[in-house]
Amino acid sequence: MVEVGSRLDLPRAALDPGDMTSDAVEDAPRRPRLTLGRVDRIQGQVGYRGRPDGPAEQHFLLDVTLPESDPDASAGVVDESRILTALEPVLYAESDAPLHYSVHAHRWHTSWGPSPGALEVGVLVTTGPGASALAGAWERGAILAFRDLLGLLGRRTTPPVSRDAAVLRARQSAATAYAVDPDALSLSAEEHHPAEGSWTVGLRSRQGDEYDVVVGLVDGYAGSVRVRHTTLSEVFDSVGSE
Repeated sequence: MVEVGSRLDLPRAALDPGDMTSDAVEDAPRRPRLTLGRVDRIQGQVGYRGRPDGPAEQHFLLDVTLPESDPDASAGVVDESRILTALEPVLYAESDAPLHYSVHAHRWHTSWGPSPGALEVGVLVTTGPGASALAGAWERGAILAFRDLLGLLGRRTTPPVSRDAAVLRARQSAATAYAVDPDALSLSAEEHHPAEGSWTVGLRSRQGDEYDVVVGLVDGYAGSVRVRHTTLSEVFDSVGSE
């Protein structure tokens, strides 16, 4: 016989179903809400400048959209240390000793909308005064580094770049490299190089700045770009005055 007000010796779950639910929730792994997400895009930028506090004379840019895959499977490919290793040729300019540099890496992701997550890596190489004569070596180093990086990321080719796409990419790249308004740049020259799959595009600002841009720099890959900045006076000096 059980007296009124007495309590049977039953399992805790039977006595208090709410406690069982609470325990189950506590035991379940919590899915993190704040994450960096997967990396869908790699953006590399290399600039060469004469002194640490001076502007860059040339910029080389690489924009790579990664193929869709399991984020865990591609985690090793997107490792920052492997990307920096691929970029190391930009430090040498065909010499045995590496040049001084500064580097930054920035990762961003948004939960709002379909915006892709990106990893941005920038390198500024300090060449010393009068080193612009080595501009060809800078370009060869950037091409070698970007080619290695494209291989690491599993991307080698893109469809041939159309004229309109090349002009658009040139404006965007000049804006990225030198913080200018792309819509304020007028087209001053263009030349197609079918054998290389590249375009040379000349842009001019209202202030007289000139930007010489090569789109498809690395084996015709559309996302590989070189941007060289000159002032209008430098252009006149190079051809001489009448």
